[in-house]
Amino acid sequence: MNKKKRWQVRLYLLVLLAGLFWMAAGCSTKQQAKHTHATAEEYYTCPMHPEVVQDSPGKCPVCGMFLVKKTTGPAVDADTSALPTPAGSAALPADVQLVHPTTSAEATTITAPGVISYDPRQFERVAARVGGRIERLYVRYRFQPIKKGQKLYDIYSPELLTEQQNLLFILKNKPIDQTLLASSRRKLELLGLTTAQVQAIEKSGRPQLRISVYSPADGYATEVGPETEANNALEQAGPLAIREGDYVQPGQPVLQLINTATVWALLQVYAADLARVQPGQAVEITLSDAPQAAPRRGKVALVEPLITSSAPTATARVYLSNSGQQLKIGQLVTGRIQPATQARGLWVPTAAVLDLGTRQVVFRQQDHQLQPVAVVTGARAGNQVQITRGLTAQDQIAANAQYLTDSESFIEPVL
Repeated sequence: MNKKKRWQVRLYLLVLLAGLFWMAAGCSTKQQAKHTHATAEEYYTCPMHPEVVQDSPGKCPVCGMFLVKKTTGPAVDADTSALPTPAGSAALPADVQLVHPTTSAEATTITAPGVISYDPRQFERVAARVGGRIERLYVRYRFQPIKKGQKLYDIYSPELLTEQQNLLFILKNKPIDQTLLASSRRKLELLGLTTAQVQAIEKSGRPQLRISVYSPADGYATEVGPETEANNALEQAGPLAIREGDYVQPGQPVLQLINTATVWALLQVYAADLARVQPGQAVEITLSDAPQAAPRRGKVALVEPLITSSAPTATARVYLSNSGQQLKIGQLVTGRIQPATQARGLWVPTAAVLDLGTRQVVFRQQDHQLQPVAVVTGARAGNQVQITRGLTAQDQIAANAQYLTDSESFIEPVL
């Protein structure tokens, strides 16, 4: 073969190779475009490991979770004509509802469960003023009704006997010394004797071995011993621990009288409603076991500065008159607190605020997009929440932020 024919063969081979390469490149481009189009419409990925992408369902090779079907394309799309959106923002859907913050919230009644309890201001403790022995006890059991001026017990006291003898000695030997007589009478009264008892001693001319102690108030008889907590003692029925023949010391509590003419309604207010509960607000109390009965009306007297550990509630105290003794201690009630004037600020629907744990965000419209914005919330009123910082009255926000994100979203709100 001559030199000319060899060059012709080489040129023919080069043209043939170029054609084959061009055909292979075109076929690869079509397959890649087809694969990209299919991937853009439907693929499967792991919720915990988004880098795992497959064309068919299955399990994640990293954590074993089932892959989730996606209908949107991966991070690199075949169509690069669309401009990327800012980090954390979302395009404005056509059917999203936008609202403006309002300057007031709808006043809603606060409902709080509660219980009827004692009013400790009505407790009257009867303590021994002198040491001695209980000779006779007229109160036999707990919650025995007692009237003011009724006999409680008789006591023998050497100290009282000595003071009576001093008074009689002054009357016999120095009847004209009125200052000394008044001082002796006054001392007996401070030791627990009534004026009538002192006059009876002077009239008889003899000291009384037993001195009766009378009730200073109306109420039910109970006792609080040093070994028993007050609340437990008030809930127990049965005989009294004090007995005839027992010795008492000066200052020792013998009995306690509880007057239930006034009681407390202790309402449990949730922490979210505390900002709207203030002393002086009107309250309507309904008995849980008699909802048809006429409700009782009162006012919030005090909001206790303590949130209980068992439930996120604080106690609101309401004083109620119970002269008819219709309210019983431990009775369950429901209180409806009329809200006070709403706090100033901007109010938005509760559903518009997304709680991220460490902060709250809303989706604000900006340049035809919804951009997450960090806000500071305040009081709540029904289905509305107060915004104290982060928004203005001119802003427009999405009415429901929950529908604009999912468990895989990473939101970077604007501070």
